[in-house]
Amino acid sequence: MIDNKKIIEKTYQLYLKYGIKSVSVDEIAAMLGISKKTLYLHIRSRNELIQEVVEYGKLKFVSGLRQAIASEEEVLPQLAQFFLYVIRIVRKTNPSFLPDLKKVSPIQYQAVDEFRNDQIYELIRPIIERGIEQGLFRPDLDIRFVYLNHISKMSERLSRTLPTYNQAIFSDSMYRLILNDLIGISTLKGHQQIENQYSDLLLLNQHEPFNINSGNN
Repeated sequence: MIDNKKIIEKTYQLYLKYGIKSVSVDEIAAMLGISKKTLYLHIRSRNELIQEVVEYGKLKFVSGLRQAIASEEEVLPQLAQFFLYVIRIVRKTNPSFLPDLKKVSPIQYQAVDEFRNDQIYELIRPIIERGIEQGLFRPDLDIRFVYLNHISKMSERLSRTLPTYNQAIFSDSMYRLILNDLIGISTLKGHQQIENQYSDLLLLNQHEPFNINSGNN
């Protein structure tokens, strides 16, 4: 039996894999094994469907990210899990998803942008603040700037599509770059701790303990 939740979940998967403009309402209905008419009994319009998908995606992202962070107790491993989760999500998202969203629903695109800049920031801010309290990071840090710099860097570089592009290798390089960037915001104590834990932090990228495709909300 079809319900709204199943429709939103399937549409979310299709949009992330193929982009929004590449997936028609007819294709969504076909993948669900229902008619287009039946689909519209649950969702009144494509705009409403996109809005529901965006809200579902935001909740899912926060749930998975909280789980990733909670898997560690110390500051550096928590930051590592934060960035690893974001990198893995970006890798699984079609590069056309956000450009498509901006074209078909500017309001929802703005909602995603605000979500990234504000709500996700509030998840990393306490971790960095704790690092400052522990003397690992410089006390004069502009935490929001540090966050936005890393997020924009990952979004831009990981969303590139080239004929010879190997996302797995590039994602590993991106993760190493993020770890190295942490040295730039660290005190001497933090620098030493990063060096001591560097090998262990790299090992976190060798497995994916969270199924980022599963619903946790």
